Amino acid sequence: MSKDTTTQLDRIEADILKQNVCPELAKQATQLVFGDGSPDADVVFIGEAPGKKEDEQGKPFVGAAGKFLDEMLAMIQLDRSEVYITNIVKYRPPNNRDPLPGEKQAFLPYLQAQLEAIAPKVVVTLGRHSMNCFLPDLQISKVHGQPKRIKLAFTDLVGDQRADGVQGDDEKRTEPYSNTAKGVSQSSTQQSAAKRSSVSGFAGKQDALTLVILPLYHPAAALYNGGMRQTLIDDFQTIPAILKKIT
Repeated sequence: MSKDTTTQLDRIEADILKQNVCPELAKQATQLVFGDGSPDADVVFIGEAPGKKEDEQGKPFVGAAGKFLDEMLAMIQLDRSEVYITNIVKYRPPNNRDPLPGEKQAFLPYLQAQLEAIAPKVVVTLGRHSMNCFLPDLQISKVHGQPKRIKLAFTDLVGDQRADGVQGDDEKRTEPYSNTAKGVSQSSTQQSAAKRSSVSGFAGKQDALTLVILPLYHPAAALYNGGMRQTLIDDFQTIPAILKKIT
């Protein structure tokens, strides 16, 4: 499977370059930072956008936040080579600013194609920008460390999904989330869906993809707020139990 998945991922990466996604971002960046790790990973980590070190090396999470991520992986007996790591936006925003809604929307079809190719058991979102692409109506301060099962319709990565907790069988199902991400117009959502359908390697054979989303704070948050370090570690250490439950 890994050979076929690797081929699909290579095609998706090539499509980003061919389609000249976010040309202004691409112009000021050193290179595309697509993703790194195992194409057969059970766990995919999704951050926001590359930073300076990532831009220089062409790999996600290789700076200070990446070192902390590696430490937490070791705590649960996992290695970077066994998981897959990527970002929503694949080019470094200037001065490490937050990714803009339009930039996130432009890359969503390619992120969706990555997830369909890898088909992970758990998607760990790192930071609010990443979480809000899947769970746009939730606040990370209230749901961090709480896994949510979503049914992801292929009409749009951020639309038509339903979510529920996977911590307990008696947990109530949440209401459907909005059809568009905050700050993104319906027309851009339709463009995103159209673009997604043209991405190489995106099979589009399924009507929906069921994912378990685990929202976590971004590892960089622990670098600026020491009190958050233990919170992030505690949340991170729930990953093996979640994997065991859904295996």
